[in-house]
Amino acid sequence: MGLYLTPWLRRQQARYRYRQALTQLRKGNVQVALAVLPQALDHSPSPANIHIELGKAQWQMGNTTAALEEFTAAIALDPANVRAYGNRGLLHCQQGRDDLALADWHQALRHQTDHALIHYNRGLLYFRQQNYAAALADFDAAIAANPNLAEAYLHRGYVHEQLGQPAAAAHDWELALCNDLNLDQARLKLHHLQQVHRDRALSQRLQAELGLRQIVVEAEHQDDRLRIQVHRPVGIGLNYFTLPEQIRALLISWQMDDIDSFDLTGQVQDQSIIEWRGHYKVFQGQPCPPARWHRVLLTAFVIFPPLGIPALAYAMNLRQAYQQGDYLSALRASTAIHGLCRAGGIISLTLVTMVGGYWGYQHLYGPPEASAAPADLAKPLAPAEADN
Repeated sequence: MGLYLTPWLRRQQARYRYRQALTQLRKGNVQVALAVLPQALDHSPSPANIHIELGKAQWQMGNTTAALEEFTAAIALDPANVRAYGNRGLLHCQQGRDDLALADWHQALRHQTDHALIHYNRGLLYFRQQNYAAALADFDAAIAANPNLAEAYLHRGYVHEQLGQPAAAAHDWELALCNDLNLDQARLKLHHLQQVHRDRALSQRLQAELGLRQIVVEAEHQDDRLRIQVHRPVGIGLNYFTLPEQIRALLISWQMDDIDSFDLTGQVQDQSIIEWRGHYKVFQGQPCPPARWHRVLLTAFVIFPPLGIPALAYAMNLRQAYQQGDYLSALRASTAIHGLCRAGGIISLTLVTMVGGYWGYQHLYGPPEASAAPADLAKPLAPAEADN
Protein backbone atom coordinates (compact mmCIF):
# COMPACT_ATOMS: atom_id res chain seq x y z
CA MET A 1 0.00 0.00 0.00
CA GLY A 2 2.84 2.38 0.84
CA LEU A 3 4.54 1.63 -2.48
CA TYR A 4 1.32 2.60 -4.29
CA LEU A 5 0.85 5.88 -2.42
CA THR A 6 4.45 7.13 -2.79
CA PRO A 7 4.23 8.04 -6.54
CA TRP A 8 0.82 9.58 -5.95
CA LEU A 9 2.15 11.72 -3.09
CA ARG A 10 5.06 12.83 -5.25
CA ARG A 11 2.72 13.86 -8.05
CA GLN A 12 0.62 15.85 -5.59
CA GLN A 13 3.73 17.49 -4.23
CA ALA A 14 4.81 18.38 -7.77
CA ARG A 15 1.39 19.91 -8.47
CA TYR A 16 1.66 21.92 -5.27
CA ARG A 17 5.13 23.21 -6.22
CA TYR A 18 3.84 24.15 -9.66
CA ARG A 19 0.92 26.13 -8.23
CA GLN A 20 3.27 27.75 -5.71
CA ALA A 21 5.60 28.86 -8.51
CA LEU A 22 2.72 30.30 -10.55
CA THR A 23 1.63 32.31 -7.50
CA GLN A 24 5.15 33.71 -7.13
CA LEU A 25 5.24 34.62 -10.82
CA ARG A 26 1.96 36.52 -10.50
CA LYS A 27 3.46 38.41 -7.54
CA GLY A 28 6.55 39.25 -9.60
CA ASN A 29 8.91 37.05 -7.57
CA VAL A 30 10.63 35.51 -10.60
CA GLN A 31 13.73 34.38 -8.73
CA VAL A 32 11.64 32.44 -6.22
CA ALA A 33 9.67 30.83 -9.05
CA LEU A 34 12.90 29.79 -10.79
CA ALA A 35 13.99 28.06 -7.58
CA VAL A 36 10.65 26.29 -7.02
CA LEU A 37 9.79 25.13 -10.56
CA PRO A 38 12.67 22.58 -10.96
CA GLN A 39 11.46 20.88 -7.76
CA ALA A 40 8.19 20.09 -9.53
CA LEU A 41 9.77 18.85 -12.74
CA ASP A 42 10.64 15.20 -11.97
CA HIS A 43 7.25 13.98 -10.81
CA SER A 44 4.93 16.39 -12.62
CA PRO A 45 2.23 14.77 -14.77
CA SER A 46 2.78 17.63 -17.30
CA PRO A 47 6.53 18.33 -17.41
CA ALA A 48 6.18 20.28 -20.68
CA ASN A 49 4.17 22.94 -18.85
CA ILE A 50 6.94 23.22 -16.23
CA HIS A 51 9.50 23.87 -19.00
CA ILE A 52 7.19 26.52 -20.51
CA GLU A 53 6.94 28.38 -17.20
CA LEU A 54 10.69 28.08 -16.71
CA GLY A 55 11.20 29.51 -20.19
CA LYS A 56 8.88 32.44 -19.49
CA ALA A 57 10.65 33.13 -16.18
CA GLN A 58 14.08 33.00 -17.83
CA TRP A 59 12.78 35.35 -20.52
CA GLN A 60 11.63 37.82 -17.87
CA MET A 61 15.11 37.73 -16.34
CA GLY A 62 16.64 38.46 -19.74
CA ASN A 63 18.14 34.99 -20.21
CA THR A 64 16.85 34.46 -23.75
CA THR A 65 19.19 31.55 -24.52
CA ALA A 66 17.99 29.63 -21.47
CA ALA A 67 14.40 30.53 -22.33
CA LEU A 68 14.77 29.08 -25.83
CA GLU A 69 16.23 25.90 -24.37
CA GLU A 70 13.26 25.52 -22.02
CA PHE A 71 10.71 26.04 -24.80
CA THR A 72 12.56 23.54 -26.99
CA ALA A 73 12.59 21.03 -24.13
CA ALA A 74 8.83 21.46 -23.76
CA ILE A 75 8.33 20.77 -27.47
CA ALA A 76 10.54 17.68 -27.25
CA LEU A 77 8.36 16.33 -24.44
CA ASP A 78 5.09 17.32 -26.10
CA PRO A 79 5.37 17.97 -29.88
CA ALA A 80 1.76 19.14 -30.00
CA ASN A 81 2.11 21.76 -27.24
CA VAL A 82 0.71 24.96 -28.75
CA ARG A 83 1.88 27.18 -25.88
CA ALA A 84 5.49 26.08 -26.35
CA TYR A 85 5.45 26.82 -30.06
CA GLY A 86 3.69 30.13 -29.47
CA ASN A 87 6.16 31.37 -26.86
CA ARG A 88 9.24 30.19 -28.76
CA GLY A 89 7.94 31.85 -31.90
CA LEU A 90 7.35 35.10 -30.00
CA LEU A 91 10.91 34.99 -28.66
CA HIS A 92 12.28 34.32 -32.16
CA CYS A 93 10.27 37.29 -33.44
CA GLN A 94 11.65 39.55 -30.71
CA GLN A 95 15.19 38.53 -31.72
CA GLY A 96 14.50 39.34 -35.39
CA ARG A 97 14.37 35.71 -36.54
CA ASP A 98 11.19 36.10 -38.53
CA ASP A 99 11.50 32.82 -40.45
CA LEU A 100 11.89 30.76 -37.26
CA ALA A 101 8.98 32.63 -35.64
CA LEU A 102 6.71 31.94 -38.62
CA ALA A 103 7.72 28.28 -38.62
CA ASP A 104 6.86 27.88 -34.93
CA TRP A 105 3.52 29.66 -35.31
CA HIS A 106 2.70 27.58 -38.36
CA GLN A 107 3.27 24.41 -36.33
CA ALA A 108 1.15 25.76 -33.47
CA LEU A 109 -1.75 26.58 -35.79
CA ARG A 110 -1.57 23.10 -37.30
CA HIS A 111 -2.47 21.75 -33.86
CA GLN A 112 -4.96 24.51 -32.98
CA THR A 113 -6.24 26.45 -35.94
CA ASP A 114 -8.36 28.90 -33.93
CA HIS A 115 -5.72 30.19 -31.51
CA ALA A 116 -6.46 33.91 -31.38
CA LEU A 117 -3.15 35.16 -29.91
CA ILE A 118 -0.98 33.23 -32.36
CA HIS A 119 -2.97 34.57 -35.31
CA TYR A 120 -2.66 38.05 -33.79
CA ASN A 121 1.12 37.77 -33.27
CA ARG A 122 1.66 36.41 -36.76
CA GLY A 123 -0.49 39.22 -38.14
CA LEU A 124 1.75 41.75 -36.38
CA LEU A 125 4.80 40.19 -38.00
CA TYR A 126 3.20 40.22 -41.45
CA PHE A 127 2.19 43.85 -40.90
CA ARG A 128 5.77 44.75 -40.02
CA GLN A 129 6.88 43.03 -43.23
CA GLN A 130 4.25 45.07 -45.14
CA ASN A 131 2.53 41.84 -46.19
CA TYR A 132 -0.87 43.46 -45.69
CA ALA A 133 -2.97 40.71 -47.27
CA ALA A 134 -1.53 38.04 -44.96
CA ALA A 135 -1.77 40.37 -41.96
CA LEU A 136 -5.41 41.08 -42.71
CA ALA A 137 -6.18 37.38 -42.95
CA ASP A 138 -4.54 36.69 -39.58
CA PHE A 139 -6.29 39.57 -37.82
CA ASP A 140 -9.61 38.36 -39.27
CA ALA A 141 -8.89 34.88 -37.88
CA ALA A 142 -7.89 36.28 -34.48
CA ILE A 143 -11.13 38.27 -34.24
CA ALA A 144 -13.18 35.28 -35.35
CA ALA A 145 -11.60 33.23 -32.57
CA ASN A 146 -11.89 36.01 -29.95
CA PRO A 147 -14.33 38.82 -30.88
CA ASN A 148 -13.26 40.78 -27.77
CA LEU A 149 -9.59 41.06 -28.72
CA ALA A 150 -9.32 44.86 -28.90
CA GLU A 151 -5.69 44.92 -30.14
CA ALA A 152 -6.65 42.83 -33.17
CA TYR A 153 -9.26 45.41 -34.17
CA LEU A 154 -6.68 48.17 -33.63
CA HIS A 155 -4.08 46.63 -35.91
CA ARG A 156 -6.62 45.51 -38.49
CA GLY A 157 -7.53 49.19 -38.65
CA TYR A 158 -3.86 49.97 -39.34
CA VAL A 159 -3.94 47.47 -42.23
CA HIS A 160 -7.07 49.08 -43.71
CA GLU A 161 -5.39 52.48 -43.37
CA GLN A 162 -2.36 51.27 -45.34
CA LEU A 163 -4.68 49.79 -47.98
CA GLY A 164 -6.39 53.17 -48.44
CA GLN A 165 -9.67 52.15 -46.77
CA PRO A 166 -10.31 54.89 -44.16
CA ALA A 167 -13.95 53.94 -43.55
CA ALA A 168 -13.05 50.33 -42.72
CA ALA A 169 -10.15 51.55 -40.56
CA ALA A 170 -12.43 53.89 -38.60
CA HIS A 171 -14.94 51.07 -38.07
CA ASP A 172 -12.22 48.80 -36.64
CA TRP A 173 -10.90 51.53 -34.32
CA GLU A 174 -14.42 52.13 -33.03
CA LEU A 175 -14.75 48.40 -32.30
CA ALA A 176 -11.36 48.45 -30.57
CA LEU A 177 -12.59 51.21 -28.25
CA CYS A 178 -15.83 49.34 -27.62
CA ASN A 179 -13.78 46.42 -26.29
CA ASP A 180 -11.16 48.53 -24.47
CA LEU A 181 -11.95 52.16 -23.63
CA ASN A 182 -8.34 52.69 -22.49
CA LEU A 183 -6.90 51.96 -25.94
CA ASP A 184 -5.48 55.43 -26.59
CA GLN A 185 -4.00 54.51 -29.99
CA ALA A 186 -7.47 53.85 -31.39
CA ARG A 187 -8.84 57.06 -29.87
CA LEU A 188 -6.01 59.12 -31.39
CA LYS A 189 -6.48 57.51 -34.79
CA LEU A 190 -10.21 58.23 -34.77
CA HIS A 191 -9.56 61.83 -33.73
CA HIS A 192 -7.06 62.21 -36.57
CA LEU A 193 -9.53 60.80 -39.11
CA GLN A 194 -12.27 63.13 -37.88
CA GLN A 195 -9.85 66.06 -38.10
CA VAL A 196 -8.86 65.16 -41.66
CA HIS A 197 -12.53 64.91 -42.68
CA ARG A 198 -13.28 68.24 -41.01
CA ASP A 199 -10.32 69.95 -42.71
CA ARG A 200 -11.36 68.60 -46.10
CA ALA A 201 -14.92 69.85 -45.64
CA LEU A 202 -13.68 73.26 -44.49
CA SER A 203 -11.32 73.53 -47.47
CA GLN A 204 -14.15 72.80 -49.89
CA ARG A 205 -16.43 75.31 -48.15
CA LEU A 206 -13.80 78.06 -48.23
CA GLN A 207 -13.07 77.44 -51.89
CA ALA A 208 -16.76 77.52 -52.80
CA GLU A 209 -17.74 80.62 -50.82
CA LEU A 210 -14.65 82.58 -51.83
CA GLY A 211 -15.49 81.86 -55.47
CA LEU A 212 -12.02 80.45 -56.23
CA ARG A 213 -12.94 77.95 -58.92
CA GLN A 214 -9.53 77.32 -60.46
CA ILE A 215 -7.58 77.93 -57.26
CA VAL A 216 -7.02 75.15 -54.73
CA VAL A 217 -7.62 75.97 -51.05
CA GLU A 218 -6.32 73.68 -48.31
CA ALA A 219 -7.26 74.33 -44.67
CA GLU A 220 -5.81 72.55 -41.64
CA HIS A 221 -6.60 72.98 -37.93
CA GLN A 222 -3.63 73.46 -35.61
CA ASP A 223 -4.84 73.95 -32.04
CA ASP A 224 -6.68 77.31 -32.05
CA ARG A 225 -5.17 78.35 -35.36
CA LEU A 226 -6.23 77.66 -38.95
CA ARG A 227 -3.53 77.11 -41.55
CA ILE A 228 -4.77 78.02 -45.02
CA GLN A 229 -2.73 77.34 -48.16
CA VAL A 230 -3.77 78.76 -51.54
CA HIS A 231 -2.35 77.32 -54.78
CA ARG A 232 -3.10 79.23 -57.96
CA PRO A 233 -2.35 78.01 -61.51
CA VAL A 234 0.08 79.92 -63.68
CA GLY A 235 -1.75 82.79 -65.39
CA ILE A 236 -4.56 83.02 -62.81
CA GLY A 237 -4.36 86.15 -60.66
CA LEU A 238 -5.30 86.45 -57.00
CA ASN A 239 -5.70 89.59 -54.87
CA TYR A 240 -3.83 88.79 -51.68
CA PHE A 241 -4.63 92.21 -50.22
CA THR A 242 -8.38 91.61 -50.03
CA LEU A 243 -8.34 87.82 -49.56
CA PRO A 244 -7.53 87.89 -45.79
CA GLU A 245 -10.53 90.15 -45.09
CA GLN A 246 -12.78 87.88 -47.13
CA ILE A 247 -11.59 84.86 -45.15
CA ARG A 248 -12.01 86.74 -41.86
CA ALA A 249 -15.58 87.72 -42.75
CA LEU A 250 -16.45 84.08 -43.53
CA LEU A 251 -14.91 82.74 -40.31
CA ILE A 252 -16.77 85.34 -38.24
CA SER A 253 -20.07 84.48 -39.92
CA TRP A 254 -19.47 80.76 -39.30
CA GLN A 255 -18.80 81.48 -35.58
CA MET A 256 -16.10 78.81 -35.14
CA ASP A 257 -15.35 78.64 -31.42
CA ASP A 258 -12.00 76.88 -31.71
CA ILE A 259 -10.41 79.28 -34.21
CA ASP A 260 -8.71 82.41 -32.89
CA SER A 261 -6.38 83.21 -35.81
CA PHE A 262 -5.34 81.96 -39.23
CA ASP A 263 -2.17 81.78 -41.32
CA LEU A 264 -2.47 82.44 -45.03
CA THR A 265 0.14 81.13 -47.46
CA GLY A 266 -0.04 81.64 -51.20
CA GLN A 267 2.01 80.07 -53.96
CA VAL A 268 1.86 79.00 -57.58
CA GLN A 269 1.01 75.37 -58.20
CA ASP A 270 3.98 73.02 -58.70
CA GLN A 271 6.37 75.70 -57.44
CA SER A 272 8.01 75.91 -54.04
CA ILE A 273 8.34 79.71 -53.95
CA ILE A 274 6.01 81.37 -51.40
CA GLU A 275 4.51 84.55 -52.85
CA TRP A 276 2.36 85.51 -49.85
CA ARG A 277 2.49 84.75 -46.15
CA GLY A 278 0.60 86.37 -43.31
CA HIS A 279 -0.81 85.80 -39.84
CA TYR A 280 -4.20 87.30 -38.96
CA LYS A 281 -6.40 87.48 -35.88
CA VAL A 282 -9.95 86.51 -36.74
CA PHE A 283 -11.70 89.07 -34.52
CA GLN A 284 -9.07 91.79 -34.50
CA GLY A 285 -10.56 95.26 -35.16
CA GLN A 286 -14.15 94.04 -35.08
CA PRO A 287 -16.58 96.58 -33.55
CA CYS A 288 -18.67 95.66 -30.55
CA PRO A 289 -21.92 94.01 -31.70
CA PRO A 290 -25.01 96.20 -31.06
CA ALA A 291 -26.89 95.72 -27.81
CA ARG A 292 -30.08 97.41 -29.18
CA TRP A 293 -30.87 99.00 -25.82
CA HIS A 294 -33.91 100.92 -27.00
CA ARG A 295 -35.58 97.76 -28.32
CA VAL A 296 -34.57 95.83 -25.22
CA LEU A 297 -36.06 98.36 -22.82
CA LEU A 298 -39.20 98.73 -24.89
CA THR A 299 -39.70 94.95 -25.01
CA ALA A 300 -38.85 94.42 -21.33
CA PHE A 301 -41.15 97.12 -19.90
CA VAL A 302 -43.85 97.67 -22.54
CA ILE A 303 -44.23 95.17 -25.34
CA PHE A 304 -43.65 91.68 -23.88
CA PRO A 305 -41.72 91.40 -20.57
CA PRO A 306 -41.42 87.55 -20.52
CA LEU A 307 -38.99 87.80 -23.46
CA GLY A 308 -37.75 91.31 -22.76
CA ILE A 309 -36.21 90.39 -19.39
CA PRO A 310 -33.86 87.72 -20.88
CA ALA A 311 -32.96 90.18 -23.64
CA LEU A 312 -32.08 92.73 -20.95
CA ALA A 313 -29.77 90.19 -19.27
CA TYR A 314 -28.01 89.50 -22.59
CA ALA A 315 -27.58 93.21 -23.21
CA MET A 316 -26.00 93.73 -19.80
CA ASN A 317 -23.41 90.97 -20.42
CA LEU A 318 -22.63 91.83 -24.04
CA ARG A 319 -20.20 94.70 -23.43
CA GLN A 320 -18.37 92.79 -20.71
CA ALA A 321 -17.81 89.79 -23.01
CA TYR A 322 -16.51 92.06 -25.78
CA GLN A 323 -14.08 93.85 -23.45
CA GLN A 324 -12.73 90.49 -22.25
CA GLY A 325 -11.93 89.55 -25.85
CA ASP A 326 -14.74 87.03 -26.20
CA TYR A 327 -16.11 88.41 -29.43
CA LEU A 328 -18.15 85.33 -30.29
CA SER A 329 -20.06 85.46 -27.00
CA ALA A 330 -20.79 89.14 -27.59
CA LEU A 331 -21.93 88.39 -31.14
CA ARG A 332 -24.22 85.59 -29.97
CA ALA A 333 -25.64 87.84 -27.25
CA SER A 334 -26.46 90.45 -29.88
CA THR A 335 -28.11 87.81 -32.07
CA ALA A 336 -30.12 86.51 -29.10
CA ILE A 337 -31.25 90.06 -28.24
CA HIS A 338 -32.47 90.60 -31.78
CA GLY A 339 -34.36 87.29 -31.78
CA LEU A 340 -35.98 87.83 -28.37
CA CYS A 341 -37.11 91.37 -29.17
CA ARG A 342 -38.47 90.30 -32.53
CA ALA A 343 -40.31 87.34 -31.02
CA GLY A 344 -41.71 89.56 -28.27
CA GLY A 345 -42.99 92.04 -30.86
CA ILE A 346 -44.61 89.29 -32.94
CA ILE A 347 -46.30 87.73 -29.91
CA SER A 348 -47.50 91.12 -28.67
CA LEU A 349 -48.84 92.07 -32.12
CA THR A 350 -50.61 88.71 -32.38
CA LEU A 351 -52.29 89.19 -29.01
CA VAL A 352 -53.35 92.76 -29.87
CA THR A 353 -54.75 91.58 -33.21
CA MET A 354 -56.76 88.81 -31.56
CA VAL A 355 -58.18 91.17 -28.91
CA GLY A 356 -58.94 93.84 -31.50
CA GLY A 357 -60.66 91.34 -33.76
CA TYR A 358 -62.82 90.07 -30.95
CA TRP A 359 -63.74 93.61 -29.87
CA GLY A 360 -64.58 94.56 -33.46
CA TYR A 361 -66.81 91.55 -33.87
CA GLN A 362 -68.70 92.43 -30.67
CA HIS A 363 -69.02 96.03 -31.75
CA LEU A 364 -70.43 95.23 -35.19
CA TYR A 365 -72.76 92.37 -34.44
CA GLY A 366 -73.48 92.73 -30.73
CA PRO A 367 -74.35 89.79 -28.51
CA PRO A 368 -76.46 87.07 -30.12
CA GLU A 369 -80.25 87.50 -29.64
CA ALA A 370 -82.12 85.08 -27.38
CA SER A 371 -84.23 82.62 -29.41
CA ALA A 372 -88.01 82.27 -28.85
CA ALA A 373 -89.08 79.70 -26.30
CA PRO A 374 -90.24 76.46 -27.95
CA ALA A 375 -93.86 75.48 -27.70
CA ASP A 376 -94.85 73.30 -24.82
CA LEU A 377 -95.31 70.06 -26.67
CA ALA A 378 -96.61 68.31 -23.58
CA LYS A 379 -99.66 70.64 -23.35
CA PRO A 380 -102.46 69.60 -25.78
CA LEU A 381 -103.88 72.27 -28.04
CA ALA A 382 -107.46 73.39 -27.47
CA PRO A 383 -109.83 72.06 -30.16
CA ALA A 384 -111.09 74.66 -32.60
CA GLU A 385 -114.67 75.74 -32.13
CA ALA A 386 -117.09 74.51 -34.75
CA ASP A 387 -118.61 77.05 -37.06
CA ASN A 388 -122.17 77.66 -36.39
